Amino acid sequence: MGFVAMRAASIILLILSLLLPVGSCCYSDTGAANLSAGLNFGSPTPASGPSDDKNVKNKAENLSVRWHQRQPNAKLKGVALVIHGLNGRPDKMEAIIEKLNAHGIDCLNLSLRGHGNNFSPINNTENEAARMAAFKSVSYPLWKTEFYLAFQLVKKRSRLLGTPLFFIGFSMGGLLGVDLLASNPNVSFDKMVLFAPVIAMLKRNYLIKFLAPFPKLVVPSVGHQAYLANDGTPMAAYNALFEMHAHFEANMDSIKINVPTVVFIDEEDELVSFSSLQKMVKNRNLDQWRIHPVKKDEATTEVKMHHLIIDAASVGKNMWQKIVDVTITHLSGGQFTGTIDE
Repeated sequence: MGFVAMRAASIILLILSLLLPVGSCCYSDTGAANLSAGLNFGSPTPASGPSDDKNVKNKAENLSVRWHQRQPNAKLKGVALVIHGLNGRPDKMEAIIEKLNAHGIDCLNLSLRGHGNNFSPINNTENEAARMAAFKSVSYPLWKTEFYLAFQLVKKRSRLLGTPLFFIGFSMGGLLGVDLLASNPNVSFDKMVLFAPVIAMLKRNYLIKFLAPFPKLVVPSVGHQAYLANDGTPMAAYNALFEMHAHFEANMDSIKINVPTVVFIDEEDELVSFSSLQKMVKNRNLDQWRIHPVKKDEATTEVKMHHLIIDAASVGKNMWQKIVDVTITHLSGGQFTGTIDE
């Protein structure tokens, strides 16, 4: 990258840091176990399944996953795939996982490449630097493949136990799940719970695409430090996000994604357009989707970013309990009347 390009990129970064809450969407998974190399993951369709690129597949075999089993005294009610958001710590999803485990739902927590323990160690290099190096090499095909391999694991367990299969996704993780549900005939879920899914992004977030030609460039993150997997987000990750979103919009199957779904979102979300999300649900006739506006208790939380709504620390104890109640009722087959902000 030449001096002029570097100078221009620095100026754009400064502007974006003032305008956007970039790179602060999600979570890390300590003690994650790698997928076994010899598992049979099925054969998805060429158009919408995992990438056929050998390099992508080899990288995806190293993805980090961690099973969280239901509590011993809890009756089995289902199996769930759980995914964090962009540059978010996967272990922060354990707040909802703990509640699901208590109510009889086994959970597989997936760490996408560049998050948690999903990176390749480098000799004489700190883990943080090695993770960032992996983050700089990510792509939409890679993350899509990682999702599909993890989906095969939860699908196999769900069939073996004869239980429903659920999806829980936050931010970009929510987009990734809905994207694959819409476009891949081999992917299906009985129910979904989406936390601030970036399926309807605010237009201002696209300003960062000016930096797309510099995939190794790391954009500083201004989100709450406790929720970040890395200090910044490389443009390679943003490029993957935008490609993911474009793929979702081009391949949206309203009938296939119209499964019982609850969506939690703060009306002041900095990344997702609440009104656009409402319009999408209405215009696409997603009559099995229910949107629940989240109102943070700002007096009891230090997490001011409205996009972060994944635990009691980020929304307040009372609001978190309401979110948990709706989630458990939804996945258990009951119906929650009204919305949680009432």
